[in-house]
Amino acid sequence: MGHVIFLSAALLASAFDPQIDQALEPPKGVSLGVGVQRLQDEFGLAFEARSPRLLNDRLVISLAGGLGWYPDLRSLPEQAEQQRYGAWSLYGHLRLRAETSLRLAQSPHRLYAALGPSLLFLNERLSSTTVSIGVHGAIGIELFAGDRFKTYPFGVFAEIGATAHTASADIAQRIGPITTADTTVDRPIGTGLTLAAGVRYYLF
Repeated sequence: MGHVIFLSAALLASAFDPQIDQALEPPKGVSLGVGVQRLQDEFGLAFEARSPRLLNDRLVISLAGGLGWYPDLRSLPEQAEQQRYGAWSLYGHLRLRAETSLRLAQSPHRLYAALGPSLLFLNERLSSTTVSIGVHGAIGIELFAGDRFKTYPFGVFAEIGATAHTASADIAQRIGPITTADTTVDRPIGTGLTLAAGVRYYLF
C-alpha cells in the first residue's frame, strides 16, 4: 500500500511542470474592458477599468460606466398624433463593484461574483429623478485564449445578475396636458434582470 501511495505522489509531482503551469495562469494585472448589457428592458454599452488582482488573486475592484437606451413612452411629444411609441431615451450609468473569483481547476478560466453600488444619470424628460442610486450584482465567467505555453492577455466574459434603482420613467416633468392611458404608467428604470458580455484586455 505504501508503494502505491508513493508511486501516485511521484506521478502527480511529475505531471506538474512549473514553467508551463505557471505560464498558463490567468492574467492578474490592470485590465480594460468593453461590453454590451441589458438591464431588464434597456440595452446599453459599458466601459470598465479593473484593478490588479488582490488578496492572493481573489479580489478585484472595478469601475464601469457607459450609456443606456430606455424604451421610453414618456419622452415622446405631448400631442397624441405626434407620438411614436417604442422610442428610446438615452441615459448614463456608473457602477463600482467588488469582485471575488474562483479559478476553474488548472485552466486559466475564472468564475466570479460581483456586487456594488450603481448610479443612473437621467434626462429630465425621462424622469423627475436626475440621479438614481441603486445596487448591481452578478455572477459570471471569464474565459482566456492561449496555447500550450502561455495565456494570452485578453479574454471574454459573460454574466447574469440583477439590478435595482430608485428612479422610474414618470410624467412629472412633461409640459402640456397629460393623456390618461396605459402608456403613462410609471415604469422602473434599470431594475430587474441583467445580462452582459464583452472582452477584457490585461495591460500587464
